[in-house]
Amino acid sequence: GGKIAGGKIAVIGAGPAGLSCACELRLSGYTVEIFEAETVPSGLTLFGIAPYKIRNQEVLDEVRYLEDQFGFTIHYSRLISREEELKKLEKEYDAIFLGIGLGNTIGTSLPGEDLPGCVGATEFIRDLKVTHQGVEIGKKVIVLGGGNTAMDAASEAARLGAAEIILAYRRSRQEKPAYDFEYMLARGAGVRGLFNVAPVAIRGSRAVEGVRFIRTKTAGGRIEVIEGSEFDVPCDMVIRATGQEKKTSLLKLIKGLSFDRKGCIVTDPATFQTGNRRFFAGGDAVNGGAEVVNAAAEGKAAARGIHAYISGKEA
Repeated sequence: GGKIAGGKIAVIGAGPAGLSCACELRLSGYTVEIFEAETVPSGLTLFGIAPYKIRNQEVLDEVRYLEDQFGFTIHYSRLISREEELKKLEKEYDAIFLGIGLGNTIGTSLPGEDLPGCVGATEFIRDLKVTHQGVEIGKKVIVLGGGNTAMDAASEAARLGAAEIILAYRRSRQEKPAYDFEYMLARGAGVRGLFNVAPVAIRGSRAVEGVRFIRTKTAGGRIEVIEGSEFDVPCDMVIRATGQEKKTSLLKLIKGLSFDRKGCIVTDPATFQTGNRRFFAGGDAVNGGAEVVNAAAEGKAAARGIHAYISGKEA
């Protein structure tokens, strides 16, 4: 409220956190420029949400509407990855919001994960959204993981015509992180759950031929493998839904940032300000990977934090 704020804010990443932060900052009167690495906006809303949940055009139309209504600018194909780029932003902008999300699927260091036919779930869904059905699918697919991304990948594999899909998770069905309705959706699409198993190796000579598992049990919250319980399940495709990497290379260039033990950026819970006072952050890079609504709420809260920080400096 009150006087219209002056000042320029840079937002890195045009995902839900960055867009929400930009809209809120514009309402306070700031000039906002978003720097987006991709050629299109909205991050995982576009690339990562399974096609059966949302269509690309709906997302693009909404972002165009927001840009027109609120008057911020998005610069596409502008990956910020070098120290000199960050220094330039620090010189030209009063504050910087990091809405950079997460990266590719984490490597599992399983023997055979480089074989043709073994893909990361984030990359698999992204290809699907970009090529629209032009994705090769195996006849028998094993999805490794128990989160919502695993469920999405399994459901999409079914829709693409895989004859058999097994969802393999190292804990029990009750302990899976995915929402139960997501699991039931996957089950409804013909996906079979295989719980309390951990992958030991992806088998095959020239391409994926199967996965070797070992049975597990949970004791006091910890996973223990059951010695001598290995078994093989044949398949011709493996989708690894084992979580996304943190984008640490860019973040290491920013002085004063600190990270929790999971590699997420530590921020003030109320203002989303990082250890470096000029930098604020929200979304998956802070919460480790949640929903679009969480990212949007954090972006909005960070915008208020930025406004308080700049107003305080001027006071």
